[in-house]
Amino acid sequence: MPKIMYPFIEGLAHENDNEQLQQLAQYILLSTGTPSDWGHNRSVVLSRFGLALNDTVPYSIDADKVTRLNDENRYAITYAQLFGALKISNIAMKISIQPAFNTSVVLLSTINNGDMTSYKFEITTENSGLAVASDLSSYFVVKDYVDNTTIPTNSSGKANTSFTISNSVAGNALLIVFARAKANPSIASYGVYSFGSNSTFPEPNGTFTVLSPLNYVLNASFNYPDEQISGTYAFSYGYRANLTQLSNSTGRVDYSFPRFLDKSVTVLVLTGLNGTKSFAEWTAYPQVPLEIGANFDSSTSNGSVASFTYIVTINSALYMLTIECMEVS
Repeated sequence: MPKIMYPFIEGLAHENDNEQLQQLAQYILLSTGTPSDWGHNRSVVLSRFGLALNDTVPYSIDADKVTRLNDENRYAITYAQLFGALKISNIAMKISIQPAFNTSVVLLSTINNGDMTSYKFEITTENSGLAVASDLSSYFVVKDYVDNTTIPTNSSGKANTSFTISNSVAGNALLIVFARAKANPSIASYGVYSFGSNSTFPEPNGTFTVLSPLNYVLNASFNYPDEQISGTYAFSYGYRANLTQLSNSTGRVDYSFPRFLDKSVTVLVLTGLNGTKSFAEWTAYPQVPLEIGANFDSSTSNGSVASFTYIVTINSALYMLTIECMEVS
């Protein structure tokens, strides 16, 4: 726990103690906003901004309100809408949300054994250079094929995992890794690695579909008219399921996905073909990490920006939320 939280706790000691800005930051975290269901009800007009799930559990943040801060979601609110709903005209702001530690994946080797190919990966869990010993659950996904392994990292926050697949199953593939800190399973992270399994290197995520989760419904908007879907999946640390199609119209499909009991994000995956080109695209619910707001670059005086970092829960998992504020004329 000290390893994971130290960089954030250390940063708190250097916060600008501007009381007005700190009260604004706490209002955002403790208020549900108006209307209180603005997160999952995309048809309502946001009149006051707040991220709280409800008024009874402090620092518990609504997954849908968080997701609508990510500009990759088609239902995202803009910074102008956020700024207008705060009812304050002389404050610039940036909000960022991220897991409490990082999970990274590297492909170490690819070995072709004739009819089969083996892939070996190295997974690292760390926080600001400090190792985070974790339990890992990894999913290997290509087309309609899924495999899973669960392993722990060593004390250095590293682990190796391998998957072997038939060469007849070729296409763009994903390795999805969920990590839980051994110190506390509520401290969770994830990483997604995209590669070609007996296939060319994949296009960037989002090339073929725009995936927008909200209120346990995934909206998939297709960027090309002839895309064919071969697999639809939802993954968490301990669960997996196929998505359920709710509606289908030209260039757009809605799927429902389960409310898993895990203290982790849910990673949603669509695999398919655009002509002869394979794809495997994904998004997370809630859609973190994310940033929204003003750009406080190096030209901004450090002394004029107040930074407030909080430990918050989203779907029972812990995240770091930072609000940076600056008074402007």
